[in-house]
Amino acid sequence: MKAIIIICIMAILPLNAIANSNKIKNVTYNSNDVLIITAKTGRLTVVEFDTDEEVIDGDTGFNDGWTVKKSGNIAYITPKPYLSSVAEEEGTGAIVSRKSIIEPIEGEWDTNFFIRTNKRLYVGDLKLSNHTNSYKISLSYPKEEARRKREEEEEEKVITRRANKKRGIKRDLNRATVPKNWNFYKKVNKRSEDISPNYVYDDGKFTYFGFDRTKKMPAIFLRDGEEELSVNSHSKRVGKYYVKVVHKTGKVFFLRSGRKLVGILNSGYGINPNLNYDTTSNQLIKRVIR
Repeated sequence: MKAIIIICIMAILPLNAIANSNKIKNVTYNSNDVLIITAKTGRLTVVEFDTDEEVIDGDTGFNDGWTVKKSGNIAYITPKPYLSSVAEEEGTGAIVSRKSIIEPIEGEWDTNFFIRTNKRLYVGDLKLSNHTNSYKISLSYPKEEARRKREEEEEEKVITRRANKKRGIKRDLNRATVPKNWNFYKKVNKRSEDISPNYVYDDGKFTYFGFDRTKKMPAIFLRDGEEELSVNSHSKRVGKYYVKVVHKTGKVFFLRSGRKLVGILNSGYGINPNLNYDTTSNQLIKRVIR
């Protein structure tokens, strides 16, 4: 007997699953399709739109018999009874207004509806049924999802390219360089010895200022006529020296820290016979002058 009961229960479960699946519907959105919603008296039907949509308003062709409420990207639709007022003539000849409640009637409550969101306008038919209704209708948007996926993939590619570019720049900046010009002379002001570089050279593109551990790293400026210009630079460790790499070559540099000052003269600037303007400090990159 127990075996028979178990078999019966197992046979009923798939039927219940099928019945429940009819109440939860997934509908693919098509702007040319009419959305059909089947509702039941005393039951609420939920319509779920796209995640980034917001329901603005909605209405039906039979406002007395239906309500449409909104919350975020969800619309709630319910059939409802309404109060009717009928004027009747009594035996005395007096006209009396009588009120009565009209309950939703299958076949007579059917109408159409519209729902407007911040992105789309939805139209459809409302049908009243005493037997079944949809608890929830979720709309899917394959084209929109495909577009979002493409945008996410493109954004990931941009992020990856930027990250690779940064890694490449960092790798190039830290690449060992070949000095081309050591003809630098310095003038150290009084009490400025601790910002005086141990060595200076350039590779035809960048200028390298090396400081040992006893020195302080100063700010470096390029003299341009009567002005001092700030320059882009980065720092790195090379052996026992801290090297400040200025992203330019120039005739005169000033190193400053508070009132301390060191002047650097590049005697080889512009006269290096080995300077090849087609090359850079990175052998993988070729400079083209246009």
